[in-house]
Amino acid sequence: MCLAIQKALSLVSQLLISSTKPYKSDPTRRKTELEFVENIAKETSRLLNKLSPSEFPGPGIESRTMELENLMCFEETRCVRIVGVLGMAGIGKTTVSNCVYERNLDGFDGCCFLSNVQDELKLQTIDQLQQKLLRKLLDDEKLEVGASVGAHKVLKDRLRNKKLFIVLDNVTNEKQISLLLGEAGKELYRQGTRIIITTRDKKLLDKVVDGTYVVPRLNGREALELFCSKAFSTNPDNMAEYMDLSNKFVDYSIGLPLALCLLGSDLRRKDIQYWTKKLEGLENQLDKNIQKELNTSYEELSDEEKSIFLDVACFFYSEKFDSVSRILSTYRDDESNVINDLVDKCLVTISDNRLEMHDLLLKMGKVIGYESSINEVGKRGRLRNPKDICRILKNKNKGTKKTRGIFLDMSNVKRMELPSDIFTKMLNLKFLKFYNCSEWCEKDCRLQLPGGLDYFPDELVYLHWQGYPLDYLPMNFDPEKLVVLNLRYSNIEQLWKEEKDTGELRWVDLSYSKELLNLSGLSKAKKLERLDLECCESLAECSSIQEMESLVTLNLRDCLELKSLPEETNLKSLKTLILSGCSKLINFPTISENIESLYLDGTAVERVPESIGYLRNLAVLNLKKCCSLMSLPDNFCKLKSLKKLILSGCSRLESFPDINEDMGSLEILLMDETAVNKIPRKMHMSNLKLFSFGGSKVQDLTCLELLPFSGCSGLSEMYLTDCNLYNLPENFSCCLSFLQSLCLSRNNIKNLPGSIKKLHHLKSLYLKNCEKLISLPVLPSNLQYMDAHGCTSLETVAKPMTLIVVAERTHSTFVFTDCFKLNQDAQENIMAHTQLKSQILVNASLQRNHKGLVLAPLSSVTFPGNDLPLWFRHQRMGSSMEIDLPPHWCDNKFIGLSLCVVVSFKNYEDKTSRFSVICKCEFKLNDDDCISFTCRLGGWKEQFGSSSLKEEPRRLDSDHVFISQNSCFHAKKEHGLNRCCNTTASFKFYVVDGVDCCEVVKCGMSLLYAPDENDYMFQELQESNLEKAVSSGKETDLNATAIDHEAAMSKRGRNYLQEEEQLNGKRLRFSNKV
Repeated sequence: MCLAIQKALSLVSQLLISSTKPYKSDPTRRKTELEFVENIAKETSRLLNKLSPSEFPGPGIESRTMELENLMCFEETRCVRIVGVLGMAGIGKTTVSNCVYERNLDGFDGCCFLSNVQDELKLQTIDQLQQKLLRKLLDDEKLEVGASVGAHKVLKDRLRNKKLFIVLDNVTNEKQISLLLGEAGKELYRQGTRIIITTRDKKLLDKVVDGTYVVPRLNGREALELFCSKAFSTNPDNMAEYMDLSNKFVDYSIGLPLALCLLGSDLRRKDIQYWTKKLEGLENQLDKNIQKELNTSYEELSDEEKSIFLDVACFFYSEKFDSVSRILSTYRDDESNVINDLVDKCLVTISDNRLEMHDLLLKMGKVIGYESSINEVGKRGRLRNPKDICRILKNKNKGTKKTRGIFLDMSNVKRMELPSDIFTKMLNLKFLKFYNCSEWCEKDCRLQLPGGLDYFPDELVYLHWQGYPLDYLPMNFDPEKLVVLNLRYSNIEQLWKEEKDTGELRWVDLSYSKELLNLSGLSKAKKLERLDLECCESLAECSSIQEMESLVTLNLRDCLELKSLPEETNLKSLKTLILSGCSKLINFPTISENIESLYLDGTAVERVPESIGYLRNLAVLNLKKCCSLMSLPDNFCKLKSLKKLILSGCSRLESFPDINEDMGSLEILLMDETAVNKIPRKMHMSNLKLFSFGGSKVQDLTCLELLPFSGCSGLSEMYLTDCNLYNLPENFSCCLSFLQSLCLSRNNIKNLPGSIKKLHHLKSLYLKNCEKLISLPVLPSNLQYMDAHGCTSLETVAKPMTLIVVAERTHSTFVFTDCFKLNQDAQENIMAHTQLKSQILVNASLQRNHKGLVLAPLSSVTFPGNDLPLWFRHQRMGSSMEIDLPPHWCDNKFIGLSLCVVVSFKNYEDKTSRFSVICKCEFKLNDDDCISFTCRLGGWKEQFGSSSLKEEPRRLDSDHVFISQNSCFHAKKEHGLNRCCNTTASFKFYVVDGVDCCEVVKCGMSLLYAPDENDYMFQELQESNLEKAVSSGKETDLNATAIDHEAAMSKRGRNYLQEEEQLNGKRLRFSNKV
């Protein structure tokens, strides 16, 4: 405050100098001392108000005020600026605008805040309101304006002589703006003038304002603060007792200040029983005071807008915007216009192409839509309550021409038999939806029509009857207005025998209608965009699709009797054609040149015609398991837009054409289990990301260099399972430098080339069941997962196993299950590498913590064995242990836990494709505090990539050791550094993912500490290589230092107990002090 006064006085002194200057130069003009004092006091007041604003009227108002002030650009005096403030009723438009007005009005020659224009016009005419505004702006209470039209032009000179600040609050139409501000707009006002218009209708602002501020909802903290300020203003001591209930009321209000204020005020001074009863009453209805305020927005709508608002609230909330706009506006030229009007009026929002609205507006819409004529169910326009609907369906006399829509979840009703004339009196029924579980688990419709069905209203726009029980639709039903027809899982055989006027039909779903024979009655559906006939197993022909010129998606998946499509069609809009599983389809379909996705997997197609080269937009071609396909055309490279080609399982496909021109869009090529016996000479696919060639039949593919990868430099995933590979070329990493995942499982490789370490981007390496693999070289530095399961000849691994680079969030998992020939040195190298990598990463994380970066390194390994390493300080039989820790176990050197178990497998076969060993850790402190968390020791998750090959399940019948190093920075933070208290730590180990034939038989644990500065094992590394790695992020070759360190670590593992005594309690990486 003192600083603000100081600034203000400094500016006042400058004002005094500037104010007296003209009078010094003209002695004939003098101002009295009183006039100067009055001007100084006025300016000082304005500056103090600006520099030290009064308390804001509620939480969240200050930030919103500042945002609006930034948009107003008060400092820019060379223009007139008009800003709109937009938002739903009760969001705080008036409050924020008033704050901006009060904080800045002293900087203007004339000001007026015209409150609630819409309500004022109910009490006076627009002429009177205009006169009130002009009198205030011109400071002339005797001003007579006369006719409102043209009044501003008459007063133009007077208006342009003043810098004005005007707020028009809650305007509802353009006429109000033009009459109150003048038809000439900005031209009437002096530069520096500022105008705010608050409204709920965005369309009013589009042509008027320079910027729009949309008032956001209050966040959770702001909402709770506002609610409590109203509910506990007289008794704040009760706040804690009511906090749970307070949070529920805040949740109910969804950040709307109006609701928070009204509810908080209503609950003030009330007991907890009243609060509870009030909350229960709000579960299914809207608070009357809130509804009264929100209802003003609804009442301002036109009849059509009201109807569509209620339709959205009652039936189509959160549905896709483009679909609903077609359904609700069948005959409009601009089909989405009405919904867009509701969006502009802040009643509806569009998010990710779905219609949304504030929960309180939604409740209001449902109250109005469902509960009009509440005492007469049959007179309600919109029905969704199962009990009300059942009463109408049981009594045909209940339905009336007022019924507009019925949505019934059939899972909430018992089996019913409906009379054949059930819909006869519902002449204006537009929306009918009977639905159940989307997968139709019951296999039977609960609404039966034993006497058939006589009538559907011709006004129907939306007909969705899941499991429709009849084999026909009423013959007298005129579907002229029908937009959506959904009869999934129905018994329908044909829709109509003769053609019908289906000119408005956009979506038809007859999927899983297994009795459907044909599509008679749909040939005139020229606006149809999507036709879903999946699993219509009796459908043998679909000639009616020939003239569906607007059809975008046609789904004929698993139509088992379908043998062909019409040869001449006008499907010029078709982009997606799904014929998957049409096992009798022999000929490649004649289709639109605009097709983008073509699914022919599982068909009997024998050849792909040369004409496919004309499909310039084709992006996806799926020919998986086309077992009759024998060749592809030579002009295949003409498919320049193709991104994904699937040929997996084409067991008779013997050749793949040369790709002489770059297929620059192709990203995925799957060729598993084909009969391709000759490698193409050229494969120009510069953007190829994934290549799978598992189960190759190429006889001479013994070396990877035979595959033409020179044109696929961006390849990131390659799957070569069971390809009869014996070796990899030494230089294969040169053209595969961006490879991230490499699968070489079930091959005959004996050794990997040393150059594999140059695959710096490689993260996953699969070597499962490479039964001839003898040794592993140094692997890439960024490798995160390696699975060598079933490498029964593997004996040695490199030292170090990988080059180590210090990187954020790096973790590594190495799986050596059923690698029984791993010698003792190899196991120690694996364990030592795991320890070293964890230590280096943790050490780096400790350094980076000072910069706000926290790393959570994890290193784990699995290999055959039944003994825990000796360097695990605490070991127990079974699957749990409990240990008493000394008072200062959690000091600034503590970084985590090293955990180990032996898991016994008996006749284990992996059926879930995943396996994990978990440890639940709990640290109980002597002050009853408890820190608990869960660590993962390791395991595997089968990753098949995109290969169609069936991976053999992992089978285990022996004991295996699981070791992991886990950081515990979170536990350290909860416990606090150097806290002196006794601690009991418990560890419970278990396996997850549904395995019954394995158990944890031994467990071990050691606390993990950062090395001392004088620890000879890490001193050199810390001072040189690690420092370089941390600063540059580049690979660090540890051959010169890490090998000795790892050897030393292995030695310490074997001689741990003796070394512990020799070091006289010196802290090692694995604590020996507990």
